[in-house]
Amino acid sequence: MPLKLDTKINEIRCSWCKKIIRGNPIVVKTCCNNKPLVFCSNSCYTAWMKQWLRKQEQIRR
Repeated sequence: MPLKLDTKINEIRCSWCKKIIRGNPIVVKTCCNNKPLVFCSNSCYTAWMKQWLRKQEQIRR
């Protein structure tokens, strides 16, 4: 499962929708990614999580 990280970033783009984030982002690191993923909102994070879980299930089969 992805691990949520607690970081403060001034300005960066969302990994899912590519919007510029000016507040506190949601930062997630998984075992398969070498760099953390950054999300602007909880809706972007849940959309990414659904796709990520779907891919993980396909790998297991």
